[in-house]
Amino acid sequence: MEIPLVVLVVMLLPFATVVTLLRLAGRLERTRAAVIARQIALTDAIHRDLGPVVSPWVTRRGGRWRVSVAVPFDRPALVEAVLAVVQRAFPERFELVLTPRERSAS
Repeated sequence: MEIPLVVLVVMLLPFATVVTLLRLAGRLERTRAAVIARQIALTDAIHRDLGPVVSPWVTRRGGRWRVSVAVPFDRPALVEAVLAVVQRAFPERFELVLTPRERSAS
């Protein structure tokens, strides 16, 4: 009785492994697509409201969104406008990382 059960488990183990890996890959791909979609939506919102002044970087770690934006701190009105757009685009909780934007060579 034990031998047929062991044979069955050994035969099904590769299939179960492949199915599990395919499900994991699908979940990772859906997460990646959601991050890309949110980044595109945020970039479009900023460009629509303010023009192409900054470019955000959106990631997701552990179910929490993180938005990184390099902003010109010497223009506080622009920083405030960017923050307003980000808050409208992310109504749920998110982490915001602001870094100084490098000045252009011109």
